[in-house]
Amino acid sequence: MGNQKIYGLFILVSTLFGSTFLAISLGLKAGASPLFYAALRFTTAGGILLTVLILSKRASFASIRSLAGRGILFSLFMTVGSFGCMFIAQTRVDSGFMARFDASGPLVTALFAVLFLGKRLSLAHFAAFFLGTTGTFLIASPAARAEPVYLIAAAGTVLFYAAGNVLYPLLFSDEENPVLISAIQAFVGGIILLGIALGTENLQFPSAAFWPFLYLVIGGSIFGHTAALILVRDAGPVFASGWLYVSPVIATVLGVWVLDESITAVGICGTIMALAGVFILGRTEEPTVRPQDLGAPAIPQDR
Repeated sequence: MGNQKIYGLFILVSTLFGSTFLAISLGLKAGASPLFYAALRFTTAGGILLTVLILSKRASFASIRSLAGRGILFSLFMTVGSFGCMFIAQTRVDSGFMARFDASGPLVTALFAVLFLGKRLSLAHFAAFFLGTTGTFLIASPAARAEPVYLIAAAGTVLFYAAGNVLYPLLFSDEENPVLISAIQAFVGGIILLGIALGTENLQFPSAAFWPFLYLVIGGSIFGHTAALILVRDAGPVFASGWLYVSPVIATVLGVWVLDESITAVGICGTIMALAGVFILGRTEEPTVRPQDLGAPAIPQDR
């Protein structure tokens, strides 16, 4: 693939993933129940992906059965925990804030890799952690005063996401199909979220939430995910993970423009520091590790 097409694909992935935060907020502001909304998104997207994989003969029922148990465990972190917390958090925190806070995910992933995968750190790693931790604190400080409970939910998004990234290489081999794993994770995670929603929420899905929902399923989960996988394949995981630097900016601009959200100078400084930490981490990791150890998702996750 030529450079122009690669850069075009990168812009597409960054835009799709950056705009999903806005779509989540629009659906929730329309009155959709957060866990129910998340459940419908992932069961729909996962079901479509599984159907396409089976009909195209890229997956069989036997291959699905062989991955089902591990896929369920993986979904508890990547779908139920990460996105369940995200949808709850975004009932109170701005979409731009959630995107900026979510950018700390690669740093937390690397920290978990130290704790559970025996990863060794260099001085550059410590610099990345310092910038990322300080930046995340600055990003979170305004919200901590206003909505502490929902800030905890936002933190849960990052922690579950990072734990899932570290869990991936422990559960799956390099030879197993990451698209199929992602489809199982999404579908099963959506079913689990639906069960939780049925027991805890007054289920609401107003008509105004339909168009953001459709965008989340098609734009974020199907096209965004597929484009990200192609980008990883053709440009490598380091370049592909660069969407993590761009999507918070896109999400923040869209939040200010569409939803009249605000951002403080402290938040801007924190975002710059956190993204600088992620950039240093990515450059440090480039020569030696696989995508899941880089801090980028083992399989690209639409946000």
